[in-house]
Amino acid sequence: MGSFHGIISFVLFALAMLVGIIGVALEAPAAARVYALLLVVSFLIVCGAYCAKCPCRAASCGHLVPGLVAQYLFDRRQGPYNTLDLALTAAALAAMEIVLRVCRCCRNTGCPMQRLYLKGGQVMDRR
Repeated sequence: MGSFHGIISFVLFALAMLVGIIGVALEAPAAARVYALLLVVSFLIVCGAYCAKCPCRAASCGHLVPGLVAQYLFDRRQGPYNTLDLALTAAALAAMEIVLRVCRCCRNTGCPMQRLYLKGGQVMDRR
């Protein structure tokens, strides 16, 4: 029964990210591509830093997909999580937060990420 809820939560999270990509793509297609790439990279980092050490990844991953990805992409010894594992997981999630919230409100025209939100030399309204 735990796997059912884990899979449902994973699907709901993935759908939320898809809605976000579509919403961003309507206003800034380049930003949507960066966002989608960031989501994939962040997902792989979390799978490598966290899921790859889980003893349940091969047979009984509650979320199914991360366990399968970790099983096939990363070969890490299972065991307790260290500071680096937790830091990489947190960094991946913080990177998503920065691109989703901080970059949208920033007015630093010298930042490479900011260029995705510029339109005709003017900062777009990002409400």
